[in-house]
Amino acid sequence: MITDQIPWADYVQVKRMNPSTLVAGCKSMLSLRNLIREGFKEETNPMRMGSGAHALLLEPDQFHERFCVMPDFHLSKQNLRKPKYKNEPDEDRISTSRGTEFYEREVAAFTADNPGKTILEQTQYDQCLRAIEAIWERPKMRELVESSAKEVTVYGEILGVECKGRLDLLNKTTIADLKTTPNIHKRKFGRVFSDLNYAFKLAFYRELVRQNWAQSFLDQCEVMLITQELSGDFDNALVPVPAIVLDNAWDKVVEVIKDYKRCQETNEWPGVDGGKDFYELDIPNWAMDGDEEFDWSSTVEATDNEVTF
Repeated sequence: MITDQIPWADYVQVKRMNPSTLVAGCKSMLSLRNLIREGFKEETNPMRMGSGAHALLLEPDQFHERFCVMPDFHLSKQNLRKPKYKNEPDEDRISTSRGTEFYEREVAAFTADNPGKTILEQTQYDQCLRAIEAIWERPKMRELVESSAKEVTVYGEILGVECKGRLDLLNKTTIADLKTTPNIHKRKFGRVFSDLNYAFKLAFYRELVRQNWAQSFLDQCEVMLITQELSGDFDNALVPVPAIVLDNAWDKVVEVIKDYKRCQETNEWPGVDGGKDFYELDIPNWAMDGDEEFDWSSTVEATDNEVTF
């Protein structure tokens, strides 16, 4: 099934494997088990801003159902620091600190009045709005957003495991995801793309869509990322993800699900060493001192016209 009619609150209640959980298995089965048991950790500020930007772009009419914007209590004239001496005038005690009793009291009251909602500070909200404006200013991105269904829920099955996914954008030719990040430079974001296993998640999504829309979709579809900075230049880019990258990542998805099923059967969830007594370090060549001084004379035969290996 593929539908854009399932609210987020209902989606999270569906008990199926999703890529944000399964990807923990790329580290270890122990990590996957712990995530399943304990759930996700509390969102960091960058995560909250990323979620807010997603909602403002994809479901702006529902933003205030899941988020709220906290006033700048620290800028209030009532925000007074403790007096430095007896009878110090209030006007001299006005502060912009977030460590005052007034600020802490107002934040606590605001939080209590907005249970279950993600709280953004006014500055964070303004940054999210600026980031979304930057996307709308790009014709190709705007066209992609406007031509796509948004926050699309897709169900499927992989190796007998019931699965679900939540796609940011989907149309008849494209799967697209919005990724907020501090720096969209191709090298910086390329490392983030690898470290956070984005290809793994995208390959998962692609397979679930294929199961619903047949192989013909897979043969012609593009998988894209909209990368967006939430500060600084508020730069952004549209990034195609090559099919070969997704194909390789799909092999990893299959491997992790097989391991997951095996661990369910045995109730053994090994850590990163795979249950072995030890494992060998995997150190890249560039991190090895002296690698640039490697003597190629034993492997290279030079002639007047060519160098052969």
